[in-house]
Amino acid sequence: LQQVRSYKIRGAYNKMSSLSEDDLERGVVCASAGNHAQGVAFSCNLLKTNGVIFMPTPTPKQKIEQVNMFGEDFVKIILVGDTFDDAKNEALKYCSDHNSTFIHPFDDEKVIEGQGTVGLEILNQLKEPIDYLFVPVGGGGLAAGLSSVFHQLSPATKVVGVEPKGAPSLSVSLKNRENTLIDKIEKFVDGAAVQKVGDLNFNICKT
Repeated sequence: LQQVRSYKIRGAYNKMSSLSEDDLERGVVCASAGNHAQGVAFSCNLLKTNGVIFMPTPTPKQKIEQVNMFGEDFVKIILVGDTFDDAKNEALKYCSDHNSTFIHPFDDEKVIEGQGTVGLEILNQLKEPIDYLFVPVGGGGLAAGLSSVFHQLSPATKVVGVEPKGAPSLSVSLKNRENTLIDKIEKFVDGAAVQKVGDLNFNICKT
């Protein structure tokens, strides 16, 4: 029911709306397989700030068109690499060269806070106790946000992370007891094909 059809607008807007006027004047940059890019583009339009969005080359055309539609004249899309991590590396380099602010799709406190509002809505809408909460895991932003909310407001709920078999970044990291980079991942589930979850996200999800 979100205007961008994804929860990602929550974290993107929460982060961007916390930036100073000087930061917004210099513009923002992000890397995304699609949904975070749409959230950043929509936020750029709302906040009237320019954004450069790096997306993996295999990104579906529909997502690219949606980013352009939401961002209008405030965004520029650059297609690069095969995975999110390829796009992220190029985005970080661009930020360094242009003194722009990187809007991380998951490894950021403000982004995690924004995604956590999903948990508040779940708890507000349900009157009975929640035994299990199943949450998709890519970079871990939603999982970290939901875990934080439920840990405080519904500690009896068991939060279960679900990730692609071909990109088990969080489960491998939990097994190794440290945040671990996976050398090779399957890219089929593009929104969750992440080689390494965020450090902030891992520290929250492991507890």
